[in-house]
Amino acid sequence: MNGTKGNPINAILMALVGLLVGFIGGYLIGQSRPQPVARLATVAGQNAPVNCPHDLEPQNAWIEAGFRCPATDTVQVLLSDCHCAVAHALKDRIKADLSQGKQGAEIRQSLITEYGDRLKLRGEASLR
Repeated sequence: MNGTKGNPINAILMALVGLLVGFIGGYLIGQSRPQPVARLATVAGQNAPVNCPHDLEPQNAWIEAGFRCPATDTVQVLLSDCHCAVAHALKDRIKADLSQGKQGAEIRQSLITEYGDRLKLRGEASLR
């Protein structure tokens, strides 16, 4: 070879080096981007928790105390801290029962009867 024609092996090696540099560059760029994190609900740009309209009044919070959201069996989220549709519906149901004159203990027992072990946190004794 007199150097005027490119060697096919050299071309393949240069292409592989280019790919490797591209992958390394992409990896480094991806590492410098901030990762998304869970945010607190904000009010007027301040990091302050927002009162959910579905939350129970403080004097009635004991009714849901110790219960987890029954929407999933894998995540241990307290019912009082959860804001999914199932949790909101349960909280609204508790409010409606209270407004109809039912006692808190009666409401709590009806939830245990209906949902059973789906309300308990892992490691707790059975609710039934």
